Amino acid sequence: MVDLSEARNRFRIRNGEIEVEYEGPLKEVNERYKSILDWVMSKNRKARLKGEEEEEGKKKSKRGGVRKPIYPQEIAKLKKANFFKPKKSLDEVIKKFESIGVPTRDKRTAIRNALINDTRKKDSKLKATKEGDTWYFWED
Repeated sequence: MVDLSEARNRFRIRNGEIEVEYEGPLKEVNERYKSILDWVMSKNRKARLKGEEEEEGKKKSKRGGVRKPIYPQEIAKLKKANFFKPKKSLDEVIKKFESIGVPTRDKRTAIRNALINDTRKKDSKLKATKEGDTWYFWED
């Protein structure tokens, strides 16, 4: 049974997903309110710091700038220098790219696709064929 002559109080704190409600004697409620408020604020601070760390991590992991295709430009330079007049294999094209400083590491498929796409251009004289497992490219 509740004694009505006793001073009672209650509080409710909500912060995001955290909700604390307490009712009791005035002195005890005041003490608990201070401790719970400090606890909720520390949780909020930790969550905010964690969010900032994640945000910084995301910023660092993103690559910036516009990505431009580099292989079509380099293929055009090789065509201009008549590199493809004798038939060249994909490996020979990659070695040539390496010798002129074009990045080729793990880009074999991208280089092959750029060469094949060049053969499909309207005014391109570059031809391609696959003999066995090897791609060959040449100009007429």
